[in-house]
Amino acid sequence: MEINRNVLLPNLVTVGNGVCGFAALTWLFKVQVVEGEGASVVFNDAGYFAAAAWLVLLGMVFDVFDGKVARMSGGSSALGAQLDSSCDLVTFGLVPAVMMLRLAMGSPEWWQRVVWFFSLAYFLGATLRLARFTAENEPEESAHVAFKGLPSPGAAGCVASLVLFFSYISEFKARELQWISGFIEPETLQTYVACIPMILPPLGLILGFTMVSNRLRFEHVGSRVFNRRHSFDFFVYLIFGAILVFLLPEIILPLIFLGYLLYSPARFVLRSVLSRKAPQVPDEWKVQ
Repeated sequence: MEINRNVLLPNLVTVGNGVCGFAALTWLFKVQVVEGEGASVVFNDAGYFAAAAWLVLLGMVFDVFDGKVARMSGGSSALGAQLDSSCDLVTFGLVPAVMMLRLAMGSPEWWQRVVWFFSLAYFLGATLRLARFTAENEPEESAHVAFKGLPSPGAAGCVASLVLFFSYISEFKARELQWISGFIEPETLQTYVACIPMILPPLGLILGFTMVSNRLRFEHVGSRVFNRRHSFDFFVYLIFGAILVFLLPEIILPLIFLGYLLYSPARFVLRSVLSRKAPQVPDEWKVQ
């Protein structure tokens, strides 16, 4: 099998995504429980979770640009599509599921079993989502405007950003957090954030279902930003939003990903409610 030179660059970008997933797994397996049980468990270094979460987010960057590079260079191929799904399954399917399992270490045995099933539901949702996307994928740019169901990078971003926030607050070493001490005790804030490992497994179940939903449509953010003409105001908002994310990524990123997750279901429910409330016009009143 020979590989066309136009295919080489986009495939290397895709492999970068897979490398991020593999590296994230190695960081997650370094996490060990030091003491405690349940919500009060203490890990040897919460920074391991943060490193894995950052690698998932870096994998999303590779995933955004591999398709763009392939279409720009004319290097789209069946091999690239299969490679992309394989790397996505590792970085956006397996790694978030393992994150939930590792965060459940030190919990009661019955809860660890529940988390195992929730993590499996997330992983299977990502697997089915990627299999369907590969089978239905079309190379034309017009086919990449919206997703049928939550895209796996968006689901992984929800998990990774919350894990990043959990690690950020658990350590409470960042200078920008010190002003919070005047309003709320660090221990109290850390107690609330300690609930994130308990929240993530049910969220994983929801994400797994949302990824395979046929009714929900999620906008392709990359196509929205790079493939459309925008006003000057949009450009300004994009610049200042990027600066805000750069300054406080651990706080802003969870808000962005959760907002992306909730926007489409909220819009779907709102449209359903409004369509039911709309008055029905008799056929004889309609203009022929």
